[in-house]
Amino acid sequence: SKQKKFSSVEMTVNLHEPQLTAVSNNLQRFGIDPSILFNKKTRVCCQLHLKRVLSSSNSGRLKSVCRINGKHISLKTLRQIASPLFTRVDVGVASSALGRPASRLTILDMGVPDSLKRTCSQLRDRYKEARKHTERIMHDLESRILPSSLKRNSIHVVFDEEQMKLLEHWVDELDSFESRISMFQHAMLAQYNELLSSESNSKDGTASSSIVKTLQKLQETAWGGLQRSDSSSYDDSMFAIFIDFREKIRAVEAQLVSAHSAYESLASLSASNSALVALENTRKLLYSIARDENDRLFHRLEKTHELLNDAETSLSDCARSIDGNSNSLMSTLEKIAFTGVSTEELDTIIADWNSLSRKHGISAYSLPNCHMSLRQELDGNVEALQLLPKAKEDERIALEEYSDVCKELSDARKKVAFNLSQSVTKILPSLGLDGSVLQIQLSFRPGGFKEPYCGSENIGVDVADFLLLRQKIKHGDNEEIGVPSDDMLGTSHGGHIEQVGSSGEISRVLLACETALPGSIGATCNSFANSAENLASQVDLKMPPISIIYDEIDAHVGGRAAVTVAKLLADQSQSCCQSTNARASKSGSQVIAITHSASLAAIADRHIVVERGVSGRSSSLPIRIHVVDGPSRRKEIARMASGDLASGEAETFADALIRDALLHKET
Repeated sequence: SKQKKFSSVEMTVNLHEPQLTAVSNNLQRFGIDPSILFNKKTRVCCQLHLKRVLSSSNSGRLKSVCRINGKHISLKTLRQIASPLFTRVDVGVASSALGRPASRLTILDMGVPDSLKRTCSQLRDRYKEARKHTERIMHDLESRILPSSLKRNSIHVVFDEEQMKLLEHWVDELDSFESRISMFQHAMLAQYNELLSSESNSKDGTASSSIVKTLQKLQETAWGGLQRSDSSSYDDSMFAIFIDFREKIRAVEAQLVSAHSAYESLASLSASNSALVALENTRKLLYSIARDENDRLFHRLEKTHELLNDAETSLSDCARSIDGNSNSLMSTLEKIAFTGVSTEELDTIIADWNSLSRKHGISAYSLPNCHMSLRQELDGNVEALQLLPKAKEDERIALEEYSDVCKELSDARKKVAFNLSQSVTKILPSLGLDGSVLQIQLSFRPGGFKEPYCGSENIGVDVADFLLLRQKIKHGDNEEIGVPSDDMLGTSHGGHIEQVGSSGEISRVLLACETALPGSIGATCNSFANSAENLASQVDLKMPPISIIYDEIDAHVGGRAAVTVAKLLADQSQSCCQSTNARASKSGSQVIAITHSASLAAIADRHIVVERGVSGRSSSLPIRIHVVDGPSRRKEIARMASGDLASGEAETFADALIRDALLHKET
C-alpha cells in the first residue's frame, strides 16, 4: 500500500472583544454556528482552534483538510475567518504596493469609516446595474430589424396613414409565410419521429446522426430562433437549419450515386469494365489454353480455376453488401434520403424566403426578427420603447446618489490624508529623516464626479500620491534642511516615495504610517482588507488584529534610526494593550517582529531564536527554535550586535541596550 506523509499546522486563540463579536458574525456568514467557540465544560473562555493538515502519497498528490474547532471547512473559509485576525507586514510587499494607486488608497481607507465605504460600494453596484439595464434596453432597440422606410429616428415618431397600411400589408404577408413555414416544419418533424423509431429498432443504426441532429435542432427551433436559448447566432435560425438540411440531403443523394457506381464497377454484367466481367473474361481465356483433361496444362490450371471461383464468391458477397438486402449500403442510404419531404418544396420555400428578404432589404436570417418588429410596431407594443424612459431616470438617480457619496468619501479621505501627513512628518526626524516631509496628495480619476469610476479596483474617484519631500529653508542668505514654519520661505525637493525613496527610507516611512494609522500598512499586505467580502460584511466594528507580524520592518535601518524603530514598535504594542476602548482593552494586538537588529531584540518582551542546525545523517538542515532569557539572552543580543568579535565589550553593550529598553517601557 502507498504510504502517506502528513504535515499539520494548528493554532489556538483565546478570543475577547471586539474580536469575539467579529469572529462570531463571520462564522454565521459562512453558515457555522458560533456556539462552537464556547467551551462546553466551563462556558467561560471563548477559543478558536484553527487546524490545517496536508497529506501526500507516493503519487505526489496533495490533499488539504481544514478545521475550525473540529468542524470541517474549506480552505477559502479558513482564510476568510483567520485573515482579519492576523496581519503580516512585509516590507518588500508593502514597498512595492506603494507603486500601485489601489494600494495607496487602501492605506488611507483604513482611516475612513467602514459604513461610508460600504455605502459607497453598494451605491456603485446599484449604479452599475442601472446602467447595464439601460444599455440592455438600448441594445434591444438597436437590434430591432425594420425596413429602411419604417425606421424611427426618435421614440416619439408616429407613422402616417400610408405607412400604417403598408405596415399592415407586410405583417399579413409575413404572417401567411410564417404559417406556411410552420406547416412544413410539422411535416418534417412527423418524418423525424419515424426516423427515430427506425433508428431505435435497427440493430446497426440505419439513421444518419447528422440528419437526426439537424432535425432535432429543427424541433427545438421556432420562427424567431431557438426556443431554449437566448443566442442570436445565425446558425440557430430556422433558415440556417433549412439550408443545412438541404445540403445534408444532397450529400446523401451524392453518396447514393457513388454507391450505385461502386456496385456497377464491382458486379454489373452489362458494364464492360466491371470486376465480374473481368473475372469471366479471365476464365474464358484460361479455358482456351487447355480443355482436355488429359492435357498436362489442364491439371496445372485447375488450382487457378478454384481461386477464380473463390474470387467470384467474394465478389458476390461484396456486391450484396452494397446492394442486396435491407442492411446493405444502398438500402441504408435510401432510407436516409427518403424523409417524406420533397426537396423541390424545400427549394421553393428557401427561394421565397430569399425573395421576401430582398423585398424588405434585410438578410434572410433576419426575416423572422423583422416580422416580430413589424408586428410590435403595428400593435404599439414595443416593450423597449416603454421601458427606456424609466430606465434612464433610474440610471440618473443612481448616478446622482453614487456621485454624492463619492464626494463624501473624498472629503473623508482628504481629512485622513492631511492628518496622516502631519503625524508621519512629526515622526520622521526621530527615524533619522530630518527635514523630510510626507505629503499625501489626492486627485481625481478621469471623469471625476460627473462620470465616477465604477471598477472593482477601488471605490470612489480619488487617486492618492505619496510624496517624500526634503525642505530647504532660507534664513536670509543661509539655507538648511528642515521642516518649514509659516514665517519661513522654503522650497521642497523630492517626488513620489516609490521613486525617490531608498529601501531604508521607505521602510521607516511605512513604520511611521503604521504607527500613526494602525492597520494601514498591514492592509496592503492582507488580501482581506478592503476586499469585496469585507465591505459586504454587516459588521461595523473596526476590529484590530490579534497579532501583527512585522517581517524585517527594520531592514536597511541602523544606528539611531534602528533604536527609534524598536521604540516605536514597543510603543505600538503598549498602545494596543492600553486602548481606551473598554471592550478592546482586555486584548490588544500582539506585535511579533522578525529582525536581525540587536536594538529591537533588546526591547522585546520575549526573545525567540530561530536557527538552523547541522545534521550528519540527513541532507536537510534541521531548524531549532528556543526561547532565550537572562544571561543567554544577553549573549544572543551581543552576538547579534558584533558577531564573534569582542564578546566582552559586546555583552556590555547588550546590557546597555536591555537597560535602556526597560527604562523606555517604564516611562
